[in-house]
Amino acid sequence: MSGHLCFFSSPGRASTPTDDRTYWVQTLVRVADPVLRNLSEHTLRKNIPIGRSSSARASSREFITHMESVGRTFAGIAPWLELGPDDTPEGKLRALYIEMGCRALSNSVDPSSPDYFNSTATRQILVNSAFLIQGLLQAPTQLWGNLDSLTRKRLIAQWKSTRTMKPGNNNWLLFCAMVECGLKEFAGEWNFNVVKHAIASHQRWYMGDGIYGDGDTFHLDYYNSYVIQPMMLQVLEVMQRHDTELSDFYATELPRFRRYTEIQERMIAPDGSYPLLGRSITYRLGAFHVLAQSVLRKILPASLSEGQVRAALTAAMKRQMEQPGTFDSGGWLTIGICGEQPELGDSYLSTPCVYLCSLVFVPLGLPADDSFWKAPAEPWSSVKAFSGSRNIPIDSFLKEKSSGK
Repeated sequence: MSGHLCFFSSPGRASTPTDDRTYWVQTLVRVADPVLRNLSEHTLRKNIPIGRSSSARASSREFITHMESVGRTFAGIAPWLELGPDDTPEGKLRALYIEMGCRALSNSVDPSSPDYFNSTATRQILVNSAFLIQGLLQAPTQLWGNLDSLTRKRLIAQWKSTRTMKPGNNNWLLFCAMVECGLKEFAGEWNFNVVKHAIASHQRWYMGDGIYGDGDTFHLDYYNSYVIQPMMLQVLEVMQRHDTELSDFYATELPRFRRYTEIQERMIAPDGSYPLLGRSITYRLGAFHVLAQSVLRKILPASLSEGQVRAALTAAMKRQMEQPGTFDSGGWLTIGICGEQPELGDSYLSTPCVYLCSLVFVPLGLPADDSFWKAPAEPWSSVKAFSGSRNIPIDSFLKEKSSGK
């Protein structure tokens, strides 16, 4: 890993606030380094593991699918990068990753680079672009601000290319909306009707099958965790800066977001394990993106303290990352069964999926002297997630069965 972790000593077994942040930074680098280092050196296509998932075909097209790792990685590390360089060991490490990240983004849209993102693979480019924009919106100074003008023009052109795609379900509509937000923020234009259509679609979906719900009723699936709730809130925040038409929906969405946060902390067991969330065990820590974003935005519900949340997320992180086989011999996150905790892995998903776990690292965007890192660790809330109406067993499915089945 080119000595990037030499900035930090290995964390000891004692769990102090300082040790927690050090461990988070170390782990973030372990996750992000293979993707960013290889892309910045024109070697991602050459080195990224492909063809080892049982459902994927090893081909040049599969490389494009695996490139989704990039946008998803940036979405997680961007708030940390936005803190910028300073004279501390961590600040020097950030300087290195800002430089590396900007080179990586430049190479991704350079047609002469071996790692050029072929924008003819529209669906994959749409997904990658949506996550990348999610990151750039959180690091406008250190990432977007440090890109050269040609790279900016190429990224904008690539984002516009996704407009040729005919989106399918609600999730694709939301990806399109996020791309439009990026075009508005970074190019000064957007198709606001695309954003309104995506939001309206999700509003109907809320009422239709109840998959999200309100109050105490939630289906905790992986799309709600890592895509819909965080991306929806970010889209609505961008929209409100330019058009207040959807302000009422934002006012509805924010309490739902905080309620989901409250449920998520209660799902983590003291040993760091947690209940299955549909397929989110395969997506690892990305399942807790909502919880992490609430920490970053300082909108935790009153029932949760920062010390509780940091302790819970750190426990889950260690549970995931310290399992044998989580990283392969080349330092890449793996997709197979992880040690003695089989619920962490799934053999049929491809490499970019597991890079969603970077999303849980967004609280690193809070400075080291922030109360989140300084607050003493506290025990879990130990309150049942559904107001005491249900017991939440660890490592079991939560989705309610349909009545009569």
